[in-house]
Amino acid sequence: ADALTLVGLQLPPSEDEAPDSALGGAAFGAAGAVGSPPPSAPGLAQKSHNLKTLRSCSLKDLGEAEWATILDAHDEYMRRGSLERIFPTKAASAQYADLFETPRYANAVLGKWLREGGERVFLPGNEHLRPSWVPEQCFFEPG
Repeated sequence: ADALTLVGLQLPPSEDEAPDSALGGAAFGAAGAVGSPPPSAPGLAQKSHNLKTLRSCSLKDLGEAEWATILDAHDEYMRRGSLERIFPTKAASAQYADLFETPRYANAVLGKWLREGGERVFLPGNEHLRPSWVPEQCFFEPG
């Protein structure tokens, strides 16, 4: 399972580990095992905003679908190794947004998350930046 996690795949949950909600399946392991539906597939969490209302809401007001996107991006960021993210970043999301023919909802969600704190929203002490059902990041001290 460790090698699969490194490349962004997750084994399907066993009967004992069935997700409690749509967030459980989409948020904590990219898209799931090979052949499973992507997080944006019908039947999973629905978008809670649109491109216009997204601008005026806070991160805490985002729904399960948006937080699944954020958690997937954060998961990828944490597994990046020596690679560097080039888009979206805090600066690049605003700088290059006009170059896209059509604005993408996921890019807008990630741009908002990066502008309003990015990875630091998962740190202890920043609970006010995220809904109570979104977990904080676990830290492991090198030993």
